[in-house]
Amino acid sequence: MLSYLSIHNLALIDNLTIEFGDGLNILTGETGAGKSIIIDAVGLILGERADREMIQTGKDLATIEGMFYLKKPEKIVPILERYGITVQEDGSLLLTRQLSRSGRSICRVNGQAVTLSVLKEIGQQLVDIHGQHQHQSLLNPEYHIEILDRLGGQGVAEFKQRVGVLYTKWKSILNEMDVISRSERDSERMKDLLSYQINEIENARLKPGEDDELVQERTLLQNSEKINQIINEAYDVLYSGSGRGMAVFDQIAVVKERLSQIIGLNDMFAEISREIDNIYYQIEDVIDKIRACRDGFDYNPDRLDEIESRLSLINSLKRKYGDTIEEILELKERLKNELLSIETRQDRLEELARQEKKVYSELVEACIQLSHKRRATARMFEQRVVEQLSQLGMEKTLFEVSISTPDEGTDYASFITSQGFDKVEFTISPNPGEPLKPLAKIISGGEMSRVMLAFKTVLAGIDDIPVLIFDEIDTGISGRIASVVGEKMSSLSHSHQVVCVTHLPQIAVMADIHYKIEKQIEEGHTRTMVYLLDEKGRRNEIAKLIGGAEISQIGLEHAQELIESAREIKEAIN
Repeated sequence: MLSYLSIHNLALIDNLTIEFGDGLNILTGETGAGKSIIIDAVGLILGERADREMIQTGKDLATIEGMFYLKKPEKIVPILERYGITVQEDGSLLLTRQLSRSGRSICRVNGQAVTLSVLKEIGQQLVDIHGQHQHQSLLNPEYHIEILDRLGGQGVAEFKQRVGVLYTKWKSILNEMDVISRSERDSERMKDLLSYQINEIENARLKPGEDDELVQERTLLQNSEKINQIINEAYDVLYSGSGRGMAVFDQIAVVKERLSQIIGLNDMFAEISREIDNIYYQIEDVIDKIRACRDGFDYNPDRLDEIESRLSLINSLKRKYGDTIEEILELKERLKNELLSIETRQDRLEELARQEKKVYSELVEACIQLSHKRRATARMFEQRVVEQLSQLGMEKTLFEVSISTPDEGTDYASFITSQGFDKVEFTISPNPGEPLKPLAKIISGGEMSRVMLAFKTVLAGIDDIPVLIFDEIDTGISGRIASVVGEKMSSLSHSHQVVCVTHLPQIAVMADIHYKIEKQIEEGHTRTMVYLLDEKGRRNEIAKLIGGAEISQIGLEHAQELIESAREIKEAIN
């Protein structure tokens, strides 16, 4: 609810604070007293465009503050969080707007500066002003489909949810198909490249560690002459002896045989003999290995060429595909997987096409069912709105929910959204002979206010905009219709906070809170003042609304009768 409105230096208002309450808040006063300024001030804190001429003469700044208390913050909290605005623990929300002569406008929400568009986005969730085509959510066709669906209740909600799920699935399939189709343009070139790279690696028949082995073999072959000479010398020294005297192996054998003759004389001799035996057998093993190296070593110039060629190939592959043979082989597996993905892409595309056809068919059917539900809801809505308008003195008014859908048999794809394929707009013809037009085309402020009152009455149970302001609601009505308007506003005030500017006593008597707006001249300046009326003040104001500026006893008695009658009606409504 709107708790209070504070206005400084705006038009005829110096410094004014109005505290609003639950239920029906009525503002009355003579024409020109400044009632419209108060409504304009509310519009300013809701993000309406401002004119610097609204600033009071002689002042540089005008400031408007409105304090709201959120009883059901679920819808507006996500918007506030999106802009980093913290909701107070008590649910309070302070909207501030400051106008300056320079044309600059400063907007704040709970003390945090925001842009005018953000202020308007937040304000649209708080207040509907009806009277001058300002800030009326029902005039925006974008909201009409949501209003109709909510009015349709669970019956519409189930089909709408199914449409939403199928739509999301359908768009996901289309997006994947689009990605695959776009990549198909380069797929053949990529397949050729991948195949070439895989074949190049596979044809090399690489083995892990092969390069290290080849380098080692190349080193041996490059030093083959030196190796052969040293091996033969070692063999001669250790075993052959040829021209160098007795071989080391033979000399160790002599020592071994001689020591065997004294091993029984002393333990030390036995130990030395054992060690000589070990040396003998170790040298014998070494000689066998040297002999094997000598007999197995074969210098082959062709083999060296083969090694150089193989290492050149391996190094070439390393420059292209990885620093080691292991990395090259790992890359080959990745390339194979990528090639397989490309080769199976067409299969995936065909599978997606089958899925898309099936889901699209289900989606279209769900959209058709949702459309039927909406049309049934629309007929009910039209009937109830027309009934309300008739009670409000607009018996000749035509109202229709225009639902446009694609022609049967056409391609629905370009029309379908997450809400189906319907386009919904509320249309009206207030006067006989006039064609149905969008709600925003209604010219008369009084007609607009009554139409909005009819809408709000029908939508009272689902409309989650908490504050309704009606201006010029009484234009062109009187008598019985005025009483009906008052009763409906009183009824509506049980689900919404209602603020109404009126000149009619039949409406004013239904007030839960009644303010009188009055224009006063002080020191040559005209100023707007606001007074909260007590019971006596209300009776006097109602009497003035009945009989004019002069209050008679009869007028006071009539006013009291209206107030008593209104009290009974309100009790019946409760």
